[in-house]
Amino acid sequence: VAISAVAGIMKQIKRPHKKVPVKLSGTVAGDRKDNQWLQYNSSTLPRTQKDWDQCVFVEKTHWGYYCWPRNLMMYAPQEEQPTQNLAREEMTEWEQIIFDHFSDPVFINQFIEFLSLEDRKGKDKFSPRRFCLFKGLFRNFSDDFLPLFRPHMERLVADSHESKQRCVAEIISGLIRGSKHWSFSKVESLWELLCPLLRTALSNITVETYADWGTCIATACESRDPRKLHWLFEMLMESPVNGEGGSFVDACRLYVLQGGLAQQEWRVPELLHRLLQYLEPKLTQVYKNVRERIGSVLTYIFMIDVNLPYTQPTTSPRISDFTERILLQLKPLNEGDEEIQNHVIEENEVGVQDERTQAIKLLKTVLKWLIASAGRSFSTAVSEQLQLLPLLFKIAPVENDDSYDELKRDAKTCLSLMSQGLLYTEQIPMVLSVLQEIAGSSSWHARYTVLTYLQIMVFYNLFTFMSDQKAVNDVRALVIKLLEDEQLEVREMAATTLSGFLQCNFLSMDAPMQAHFEALCKTRLPKKRKRDLGSIVDTIPSAGKELANTSDEEWHSEGLKCCVFMYLAHLHFYYT
Repeated sequence: VAISAVAGIMKQIKRPHKKVPVKLSGTVAGDRKDNQWLQYNSSTLPRTQKDWDQCVFVEKTHWGYYCWPRNLMMYAPQEEQPTQNLAREEMTEWEQIIFDHFSDPVFINQFIEFLSLEDRKGKDKFSPRRFCLFKGLFRNFSDDFLPLFRPHMERLVADSHESKQRCVAEIISGLIRGSKHWSFSKVESLWELLCPLLRTALSNITVETYADWGTCIATACESRDPRKLHWLFEMLMESPVNGEGGSFVDACRLYVLQGGLAQQEWRVPELLHRLLQYLEPKLTQVYKNVRERIGSVLTYIFMIDVNLPYTQPTTSPRISDFTERILLQLKPLNEGDEEIQNHVIEENEVGVQDERTQAIKLLKTVLKWLIASAGRSFSTAVSEQLQLLPLLFKIAPVENDDSYDELKRDAKTCLSLMSQGLLYTEQIPMVLSVLQEIAGSSSWHARYTVLTYLQIMVFYNLFTFMSDQKAVNDVRALVIKLLEDEQLEVREMAATTLSGFLQCNFLSMDAPMQAHFEALCKTRLPKKRKRDLGSIVDTIPSAGKELANTSDEEWHSEGLKCCVFMYLAHLHFYYT
């Protein structure tokens, strides 16, 4: 309660900063010439007093991306601002009380000891109230209290205990946000202190504290001009995946960096390009936890790559360019028609590995990216991503079995998520073309999975499909083709799929379809040869192996009748 009260007082005694109007114009979303000056550019960063004074900072992230405010107010130069470092005699009574307490070393010692105590083991987390308190202290009193906090910060950051790390994370985030209006000399001195502290903190990060440090950096970067924080971003970009401290520390460094970059969205394309260039060679050389984190980071790297009306092309990394490069590296897996099995046992084998092994490890990371981006991206899968579908169909299993390895589980999850995505009209022919290609695969697992994908895809894009008669006809032809499949499981799923499409009136039982089924029931193919009992393979239906002694043509005729009967049974179930 006391912390909340002091934080509230800090907000009430906040001294306003002078603003001046800026005349700008622009009405089209995206990266344009009139907002390019807002973006992070390492060649024009304010590293000197002169550059700092001449730089116009815009703290709000949303300003300038779509349009400019009618009256855009910027903070006036430092020399025109009211005095920040007031003498004690110039302060109000409330300010004097707070100043006296936080200038007392004994009080500071007791205060830090209290904040670094463990309250509820396993349930404590980064406190917004404490962050607001420190933000108010360093905003209203500048760096007056920093000499007293500095030794405590250096002590806490070297201690790996959860409560100690959380306390210093709250102090640092409040300090960064509170220094928003400090002079250049003070900000430069601040980062000379903070950068070594943050490096130490990241090297001592633990399972209990990594979320707190991610929140710390994300909170510190929220609604802040990235050019003001260039010390922080350049420090976080220093080889995040370097192996020092193991795979867990690598994943945590990426997590903390991701938290800071995600707050900046469209304003740091240079950093996103640099990070992507750094990560691409490491996509096949990482552990599972790093792989998952890289997949999440890739989602935010491509977050701004959206294709919307009245939107300028982004200067941030493009999904299409990245996927094109990935497809070339996955080419060894596309060769052949057999199902892909994960034969990579070790996480990081030493020595030279063949192309197929490298491609499988790369595919694992790509799957993590596709899964993460399915729920976070602003737009649906682009055409280049849909080109990965044939590869995924060769991996995803039919059964729901927990014994399957990571590769198969992720492929099945990825297909499920991609099938739920919104399809644009121009993407439908391409997707159907891929499904038709897979429907001719020798793997019945792939043919079966085509039907499950088709069901979800059509239902999630029902009205888009129904507005295109050619697409409806293509779906109908594909389902009927798989109704005649030689594998019993495929025929059963095709019957279920057709019944569902008829039930929702996507397809109709018209005269041509009825005539087609009647013709199938009456078809009797001529006998040619007997099946060799020793040649029974996976193409024989698991529920119909008793037909092995009959001819191929007789078995096929029986299969056609079977598929029609299954369809009628499913139809009766749905309508009754």
